[in-house]
Amino acid sequence: MRHGTDYRVLPFSDDLSAVLITGSHRLLLAPADTAERLASGVDHLRLDERRAWERLQAGAATGREANRIRLRESALSDGADFAVNVNLTNVCNLACTYCFAEGGDYGRITEAMGEHSIAWIFDFIHRYAAPGQRVRFEFFGGEPLANFTVIRKICERARDLAGRSGTEFVHRISTNLTLMPQGVEELFRDHRFIVSVSIDGGRDVQDANRPSKNGKGSYDRIIRNLFRLREACGDDVTLVARMTIATAQPSLTESVLDLWGLDLFDYFQIYPGVYPVEQGTTVPIALTLGDRKLSEPKGIQYINHFLQPGIVEQFKDFLVHYPRLFAPDNRFKGVLEYERAVQMVTEGAAALAFCSGGRTYYTHSPDGSVSPCHRLVGDQGFDVGTGAEGLTRDHPEWRRTVDEHRVCGSCWARYLCGGGCRQENHVASGDVNVLNTESCQYQLMLAEEVVKMLARSAADYRERSRARYDDLFVSCGRPVVPNDRPDLDADADVRPFQVLC
Repeated sequence: MRHGTDYRVLPFSDDLSAVLITGSHRLLLAPADTAERLASGVDHLRLDERRAWERLQAGAATGREANRIRLRESALSDGADFAVNVNLTNVCNLACTYCFAEGGDYGRITEAMGEHSIAWIFDFIHRYAAPGQRVRFEFFGGEPLANFTVIRKICERARDLAGRSGTEFVHRISTNLTLMPQGVEELFRDHRFIVSVSIDGGRDVQDANRPSKNGKGSYDRIIRNLFRLREACGDDVTLVARMTIATAQPSLTESVLDLWGLDLFDYFQIYPGVYPVEQGTTVPIALTLGDRKLSEPKGIQYINHFLQPGIVEQFKDFLVHYPRLFAPDNRFKGVLEYERAVQMVTEGAAALAFCSGGRTYYTHSPDGSVSPCHRLVGDQGFDVGTGAEGLTRDHPEWRRTVDEHRVCGSCWARYLCGGGCRQENHVASGDVNVLNTESCQYQLMLAEEVVKMLARSAADYRERSRARYDDLFVSCGRPVVPNDRPDLDADADVRPFQVLC
């Protein structure tokens, strides 16, 4: 077994290190001196340590091969809902400084989705969803509530189909929640919507990052609508704060606490801001929405905010304090991307891919196009079908396993990460299969810090139920399946290691 491929040693104190075994996602604690020897290679362990390590490997060697077989032979329907991203409109009333969609139109979408598309969408579901598979709608835009009529008609048709066929539907919307059309509270409550709200922190941060197109701030209006929605719907809606972190001050922790203290959100999603910069500089280029594409021009590279000096430390500091947010007097249930990784370790699971794009996840747009990725809408080279015809082009590049990637296939985090975002690869290199090094660094940092956080956490955090995470929209529906790790012999002496999961 090789360090960095088959297991990873992660020191987190002067005395202890975490050890994650790749094939089984078994998490161990090890004394610092033992961990240091293990990081140098199994052959460097003392005799007693090596015997314990061999006992811990019971089934792990076959587990590595089992994961390869599991990924290679998995059905497209495994591990995630069938997800339809409904791109409802190009209209957006905000001017977010880092918008990847040119304010909603993606450089191509110039109209709102019409009611004729609804029949296409349900025909697509009938044709491609596996029998009995749950179906998740993701209402997207632009600002999707600007086309509320089509949202309501899709929900009505889904309810009718559920009554006739038993198909289970999950409804989720990504919204800035600056609009509240008549009847929205009733619709969200009746269909138990997951409402993901684009909000980056307190008033100053939100108004700077996500101003209205008239130049005014958006924070006060969004907070007012959040309280209105929570009061009208209670626990029949799930509210998610979708945060993009793009400033050094206030800190990541302070921005999260600003929203956490409102006790409105059930979950958070936290994304790093990504900026275009001139190569060889660290000064972001100003984005002009609607006047030019955000595709990478010559001489420009994109930088990940969480990899910048000072921000790395903020990220790590936040993970140290993160378990404290689970307080009995606050409805907070976790940061989705962190909890998904924790779930894969505590329950023993492996990611079939980074996302479900091109597997069980497709975006339908007003112009009739079907894309495997909502971020690639507007690039006709990635269209894989039309609403009227269904899927018309094979797209095996979206279905390659992480084991088949020449870099990712030997990474210790491959069954946590799943191989990285193909759209981010394309932005960086022009090829969905050429690794975006910044995205890779961020995913590795996230995996390392979450594993260390889990290793130093108390048992009550590790044992929290995470049953509902399969319902939530995490990394475009990252497909996850059990890795069938064997139980350890309860009488086996594995000292000096301590098994946590």
